[in-house]
Amino acid sequence: MEKYFTTNEFAKLYNINKKTLIYYDEIGLFKPAIIKENGYRYYSIHQCGLFEVILILKQLGMPLKSIKDYFENRSMEELENILIEQKLNIENQIKNLNKINKVIKNKLNILELCKTLKFDTIQIEDMEEEYFVLSKKTRNKDELTILKTLYEHTSQIYKSDIYDRFNFGAMIKDTDIINSDYLNYSYFYIKLDKKPKNIDYFIKPKGKYIVLYHRGHWLKFNKVYEKIKYYLKSKNISIIGYVYEEYILYEEATNIPEEYITKFMIQIS
Repeated sequence: MEKYFTTNEFAKLYNINKKTLIYYDEIGLFKPAIIKENGYRYYSIHQCGLFEVILILKQLGMPLKSIKDYFENRSMEELENILIEQKLNIENQIKNLNKINKVIKNKLNILELCKTLKFDTIQIEDMEEEYFVLSKKTRNKDELTILKTLYEHTSQIYKSDIYDRFNFGAMIKDTDIINSDYLNYSYFYIKLDKKPKNIDYFIKPKGKYIVLYHRGHWLKFNKVYEKIKYYLKSKNISIIGYVYEEYILYEEATNIPEEYITKFMIQIS
């Protein structure tokens, strides 16, 4: 009997409750090597490999009934098939967890950035090119069409592999800003951290940009644009291409619209 473990010893070996072993015995999944007349159960060292497979399959989310079915008809081929299937499941989980981790890091970086921002201060920055996936064109469309386009764009991107929940924003044609048509958005976009493959994308050009962070409700963006236009006129600066509104911090962080944070980027010639 020195070659065998009691139920309590075997349970401690795998850091589980001994009631688990008793339950596995009752359902016929994993029985002791010996059950003595007094009811005491004993497990052999040779059963460890089998029990470790049960633990692995259970950790991978395989139901006990499926594990039992496998063990009743187990073979090398069937074990290989199960392990290959579970390996693919793990790889998909790792991929999803890495994506979630990337999102968390991005959000933490944004929150850290927001602590240091000076709002409504105009700066000129040299910016590198960035990659956007655009919605269908929304310029001069009615409100219902714009909402439908925005929904379709968000839904399509969310379901794709390229979506890392990076910043969301909108683009307005420079002439619409000049003509004070501040809500006439041309496109909505999702910003990616690298150039995508096998999908159409837009490149926000490298160059000099006026950059301004604003905290407040989007309904008051007209005041922001008026301030920017006054600055441009006073400095005799022209704008080119599109104006970019990037929604840095919104409903995910606050339910007070006056605390929303938006980044404005306007390329200048």
